[in-house]
Amino acid sequence: MKTKTPSESRTETCRIIRQNDVNSLGTAHGGYILEWMDTAASICARRHTNLRVNTVAVEELFFVNPLHSGHVAKIVASLSRTFKTSMEVVVNVYDEDTINDSENLAVTGVFIFVGLDENGKPTRIPQLVPETDDEKKLWDEAGRRRDNRQQRKREK
Repeated sequence: MKTKTPSESRTETCRIIRQNDVNSLGTAHGGYILEWMDTAASICARRHTNLRVNTVAVEELFFVNPLHSGHVAKIVASLSRTFKTSMEVVVNVYDEDTINDSENLAVTGVFIFVGLDENGKPTRIPQLVPETDDEKKLWDEAGRRRDNRQQRKREK
């Protein structure tokens, strides 16, 4: 099975934060942001595996700064690590103020996906080969998160 690098599946998408996307504070509704992140992560996972994928978990979701009405939400999804049938995708959302040419991290999260065969069963996926120092750091962090997830499962 062919190996792939994070750059081969990296996904970036943008959307304007419109009035129907905001809450009573005038900032993007968290539920909508989560949906946008899951969609970008899914596309990233599909690009890596060339398979149907399913979200298994969302963890370490942090709302750091608000996404403002009228600004652009830039959503960036990158694979951090693969395992036998599952993979971890890190998603960062940025609040981009195009009028003032500024960008701030708004939301960050980690999504876990599983690759599915034609019968909807978990199947082997291509392994990820990190290239840069940042990618290697994310790879190591993903391994620690997976160890923690497995430990929590054993404790239940």
